[in-house]
Amino acid sequence: MIKELMKDPNTELTNEFLAEALGDSYTTWSEFSEKLPNRDIALEWRHYKDGGWLAKAIHKKKTIFWGSVSEGFFIISFNFAEKPHLRAGVQELNISDDVKSNLVSTPKGKSFSIIINVFNQSQLSDIYELVDYKKSDRQKRRSK
Repeated sequence: MIKELMKDPNTELTNEFLAEALGDSYTTWSEFSEKLPNRDIALEWRHYKDGGWLAKAIHKKKTIFWGSVSEGFFIISFNFAEKPHLRAGVQELNISDDVKSNLVSTPKGKSFSIIINVFNQSQLSDIYELVDYKKSDRQKRRSK
């Protein structure tokens, strides 16, 4: 039911709807979304014909991550250009090995993603670390 509602452009993404959809993980979502402005991140919900409702997290003009809601949890997806220094940079971050093992390359090999299904607050520290990395200059190629 939630999946269909998230594809419907007429669905209103109210706090009540999100609380019902996310269940126990709503408190985690609420804490997470409330702390994003402290990291200079704006969260904008938009409806896309091919993907339904997605949250786009933006720092200045740069997309930091995409978010979506599923039944009982939310999904955060970070996308990176497929460059060795970026992949190595992610591996060097202070994030769990489980998250590091979630690196997924696209079929054409031009980018890679980290997709995190978020159920509880213990996962937020990894997400904040990735947010800070995406915002930072550490992503720029290191000079020789």
